[in-house]
Amino acid sequence: MSKLIVCGSGIKSISHFTEETKYIIKNSDKVLYLVNEQNLKSWIQRESKEAESLEDLYFSSDKRIDAYRKITNYIVSEYNKGKMLCVLFYGHPTVFAESALNAVKIIKALNGNATILPGISTLDCLFSDLEIDPGNKGCFTIDATELLLYERDIDINAHVILWQVANIGMHNINQTSKMQVLSEYLAKFYHHDHIAYLYEAAQIPMQKPRIEKITLKDLVDSKINSTTTLYITPANQKKLSEKYLNLLEINLQDYKLS
Repeated sequence: MSKLIVCGSGIKSISHFTEETKYIIKNSDKVLYLVNEQNLKSWIQRESKEAESLEDLYFSSDKRIDAYRKITNYIVSEYNKGKMLCVLFYGHPTVFAESALNAVKIIKALNGNATILPGISTLDCLFSDLEIDPGNKGCFTIDATELLLYERDIDINAHVILWQVANIGMHNINQTSKMQVLSEYLAKFYHHDHIAYLYEAAQIPMQKPRIEKITLKDLVDSKINSTTTLYITPANQKKLSEKYLNLLEINLQDYKLS
C-alpha cells in the first residue's frame, strides 16, 4: 500500500534530524531528497534502503516554477508505485518548498495516504541566534518579491523578516539586480539609519551563523547570498489604545507590555 511521508532535515546537517525522521528514512522503501549539505547527503545514501537525489530535476528547468512542478509530479509518480516513500527537504519541508506540499495535496485529494512532519527551519534558527521572541511585539514575515509586487504594508513595530532577498523578481535561480528597488520601498516605512541584520543560519555543527548588523541605507551595497535573510528590528513607535484598554479592563500595573 502506498504511503508518503514528507520530512524536514532541519538546517544544521544531521544534528537537526528528529528521531522520528531518522526512523522513517531508515525504514522507508525509498527516499527522495533535496538537501544542500554533503555530509547529510552521504548519511541519507548510507542509512536508507534506496535513495535518489532530486537535484537533477531541480536544476533541469530555467524557470523555478517548472522545476517545482516536475518534482511534484515525480513524487506522485513514485508514490503510485505502491511503496512507503519518504521525501526529505532541507529545513522545514513546507517552508519555501512547495513541491512536496503540492504532492501531498494531490495525493490526499485522491484519498491517498500522505503526511508531513516538521523540521527546524531558518526561522527557528533566526529566533535563537538573534534572541527574538516573536510573541513580543509580533512578527511579520514575507517573501521579498511578494512584498513588492502587492505593495504590502509593513508593521514597523513588529519584528520584520524578509525571505528570498537574493532572488527578488527572479523566475530562475540567478541572483537579483533589483536590490535598489527593495531599498527604496523600505524607505517608505523606515528611516535610512534604521537597524537591520543580514542573517544566514549555520549549516554544520560548531559553525557560527552570519549575523551582520547594517543600516537600511547600506542594504544595496551589502553582500547578499542565496541563503541570506533580512531581519529588520522593531521601530518601537506603538501607541496604546485607550479604547481597548478600557474594553479589556486592563490595569497597566498588572500587565506587562511589549
